[in-house]
Amino acid sequence: MPLVLGVMGLPQVEVELLRIIVRLSSNLRSLWTVSESQPCDLLLVDGDSLAAERQAPPARFVVPMVARGEVTTARSALARPIYAEELVDLLNRVSPKVPQGDAVRAAARSIRARASLLRWPSQVTLQRHPAYVRLAAALSRSAQSAESLGALGRVDVEVCSTFLGLLEEEGALAWTEETREPRASAGTAAGHEKRGLLSRIRRRLGLA
Repeated sequence: MPLVLGVMGLPQVEVELLRIIVRLSSNLRSLWTVSESQPCDLLLVDGDSLAAERQAPPARFVVPMVARGEVTTARSALARPIYAEELVDLLNRVSPKVPQGDAVRAAARSIRARASLLRWPSQVTLQRHPAYVRLAAALSRSAQSAESLGALGRVDVEVCSTFLGLLEEEGALAWTEETREPRASAGTAAGHEKRGLLSRIRRRLGLA
């Protein structure tokens, strides 16, 4: 599901501008949609009506809209008139919403386990980060842990752990516990990997 940018008490012209920026920006790291009613990940409210937050839809973060140059005590604010790059920067600071249980389990398990791809991830997941398509391609070739996936994809391990958590949430992963064995030669390791891949293909075709 896309992340939701909520609005409360903003002029309709600003709401439409927000919709345009969210729809057209190519710099957003996650997929966003603008809503005036449903629960949201980030809520923009008019700086003069912060008391209205009690009637606002539930939100993970609440950010006031203030006049450019105006002093505010809020930890984060969005200045008006709205600049596209400032809105994009604000939205990119909001992490993708991943259920804590799945995220913690994936992060803990990734240290000692490798994940293989059961099916290609959804477009919604792939659009959350520019590296996700590259990481999915690496997973489709062989089972990987977060660390090995980070090395292959040239991204931080934290990004890989989040990606694995999202894939687990949508049921696209199979996990294999790693066991400590004597280091095999390159030829032996390649043979094991090939036999493992053939076994998975046979199981999926019902030939195992």
